[in-house]
Amino acid sequence: MKPIFDEIRPLIEALRPHEVRVVGGAVRAWLRKDPLTGIDIDMAVAATPTEIEQQLHAAGIVTTDEGKRWGTITAHMNGQTYELTALRTDEYMPGSRYPTVKFGVDWETDAARRDFTFNAIYMDEYDGIYDPYNGADDLKNGIVRFIGEPEKRLAEDPLRLYRFWRFCAIYGVGGVTQDIIECSRNALAGLFSASRNRRAEEWRKIAEAPQGGTVLTELERHELLEGMALER
Repeated sequence: MKPIFDEIRPLIEALRPHEVRVVGGAVRAWLRKDPLTGIDIDMAVAATPTEIEQQLHAAGIVTTDEGKRWGTITAHMNGQTYELTALRTDEYMPGSRYPTVKFGVDWETDAARRDFTFNAIYMDEYDGIYDPYNGADDLKNGIVRFIGEPEKRLAEDPLRLYRFWRFCAIYGVGGVTQDIIECSRNALAGLFSASRNRRAEEWRKIAEAPQGGTVLTELERHELLEGMALER
């Protein structure tokens, strides 16, 4: 991970004394010893979006704020973009895919709002790992596991149904249980709330993933393929 932290060192220095940790795909790639080339470096920051923005500006780093309402400030540096997201908690209202966001929370609360265990693994600049849901073990064993109750997490955002199966197509189907199949069936109706373009992008990622064929076979076997299709 050292080369990654070397790459984002100016961001870390600009945001002191607020702690910055890498989270998401770069951490997963590092743990699996996968190539890091082309992997986005996403960061979680123990600061508010405004603090992130102001301190980056003070350091002369260009930012854009399209995701600020969700806590994300995008930094532009050396021809690359980096998303820095404030620690937050999400509260979903019935029937809405978009949560009410609250900032200023701690790392444990931020981890709890994430979707899957291996998406709640953080690494700090000293290569320290914070893994409250044992996501590293799930990653090693090819298990995609929701944080909390799968049915609740899918009700919050039905697009997580695509994300679940997409990660299965990347890491393995060890987490596919009968409970998950039933939750997947229950979540199908909610997919109408997502745009066709968004669904098409998720399908493309599933099809192009290393175990995409296996996942499509699983979806067909459990009679989920038609319900998730774009023609709906």
